[in-house]
Amino acid sequence: MDDDIRIGLEASSPALLAAYQAFGLERAALGEAGLDWTFAAPDSPCPPFCVARRDDLIIGLSANIAARVKLGDEQGIACQAVDSFVSEEARGKRLFSRLAHGFADAAAEAGCDVTWGFPNANAAPAWFGGLGWQNFGQVPFLVRPLDAAYLLRKAGLPGSFRLARGTEVQSISPREFGSETDDLWARFSRNIGCAVVRDAAALNHRIFGAPHGGEYRIAMHGHGKDRALVISRLAERHGSRIAYVLEAMGGAALGPLLASELRHHALAGAEIALAWCFGWSPNYRAYRGAGFLPLPERLRPVEINFGARSLSARGAAAEVRENWYLSYLDSDGI
Repeated sequence: MDDDIRIGLEASSPALLAAYQAFGLERAALGEAGLDWTFAAPDSPCPPFCVARRDDLIIGLSANIAARVKLGDEQGIACQAVDSFVSEEARGKRLFSRLAHGFADAAAEAGCDVTWGFPNANAAPAWFGGLGWQNFGQVPFLVRPLDAAYLLRKAGLPGSFRLARGTEVQSISPREFGSETDDLWARFSRNIGCAVVRDAAALNHRIFGAPHGGEYRIAMHGHGKDRALVISRLAERHGSRIAYVLEAMGGAALGPLLASELRHHALAGAEIALAWCFGWSPNYRAYRGAGFLPLPERLRPVEINFGARSLSARGAAAEVRENWYLSYLDSDGI
């Protein structure tokens, strides 16, 4: 262990952005405004970056996004580990573990209840080994082909025809989430044991506050207890035009709204739609009714694992896989 390496918590700064750029981290493309949006959580119990410096030069970092989280009938704070990097000259000194442990210890002392995230194949052994996270396996991918071109291309064949032909429903696209979203989330999450809160305040920050907020499609349909909300985004990734369903929640109107939104994306040229949803989630039947199927791990373009570690007695609910509700809204990269 090098005595000249200093580790501490820091807030977002030009120096952190410069380190992101020097390390070649993808989030650097968002710039200073994007870094502030990602990490400037009003509910954060402590600064989001655990940083290693040698002679004032940043040689490693562990970055975390704080958010309110539902833990049974209570609400707490969860810190999602999203970016970790150690410069080449500092590797082999257990700096990755020191940074992750340093943040978790400080976050627990400051009142954070859970640390969690989505380690890739390379990082998974560290998070699920010495860092003590519960390993919940890979995220629950669902897929819905929207155009036969996707399937035909996989089979090495030409051709294209649209597969999503649902009926369009009348929906509204709010410019701000309000009390109706609070009510929708309260009803939808009543039996969810653990989830990042998706009320109006959280969605206004996550969607409308994003530097790329204009790329999201927001659709709300129905009234009262039947009201439903679908948030999606069309993007070119993995060699396909993909409709990502970030969130789909609500009452009886959810099935028709989801089918209508898939129709919209198919008409816009999307070849497939992707979503994250566990089989025990309250919206799973709506996804299946709209034609989504579990995506086998062997067909996935990337390996995304999921795990968590409690930092408080209240956070123990997060260490049970079947308590969790996930959607693509939890992915910091969509």
